[in-house]
Amino acid sequence: MAEEEEDTGPPPGPVVDVSAIALSPEGESRFEDPLDIVMNFSTDTTLDSFCWRFSYTVDTSRKRKIIDLGSTDLVCYPEGAHQMAFSAPGFDINAVPNDIRTQVNGLLACVLTGPNGEEVMTVNMVVQLYMKEGMLMRFIFNPLIDPTMCTQHPHPHHPSAALAKKK
Repeated sequence: MAEEEEDTGPPPGPVVDVSAIALSPEGESRFEDPLDIVMNFSTDTTLDSFCWRFSYTVDTSRKRKIIDLGSTDLVCYPEGAHQMAFSAPGFDINAVPNDIRTQVNGLLACVLTGPNGEEVMTVNMVVQLYMKEGMLMRFIFNPLIDPTMCTQHPHPHHPSAALAKKK
C-alpha cells in the first residue's frame, strides 16, 4: 500500500499576494506606445535585494522568442504592503522581427526575482497584437480584471465583444 503524503502547508519561500495592477495606457494602444505598470502587493517575509523583471514571450512557428523589457531597481521589501512601478519608454517597431509582430498572442511576464536569480512569483498577462487602420495595435489583459465584466473593448476577439453581440 502506498504511503500518503502529509500536507505540509504552502510551498517553502515567501507568500506574495498581488492586490492591484494598473496598466497605462489601459486597453487598446499602438504597439510602439510607452507602457507603465504599477502593481500593489504584499509579502509575509522580508525580501532583500529583490527586483521585478519584465519580458515578452512569443511562440513563433520556428521557436519561442523572449524579449527582455527591463527590470526595476533592487529593493528591500520588508514584510507588509508595497507598490512597484515600471516604465518602458516605448517600443521601436522596426527593431521587432516580423515573426514576432505577426503573432496574435504573446505573454508579458512580470517576475519577482531574488538576488541569486531565484524567481519567487510571476504575474502573467496575455497580450494580443493586431492591425487596425494600418497600425500595429496591442491589448494587454489585466489578470485581476474579469474580461467578461468589461463593457467596452475595441478588439473583436475579446470575450466581452462576444457577450455584447448576444445582447
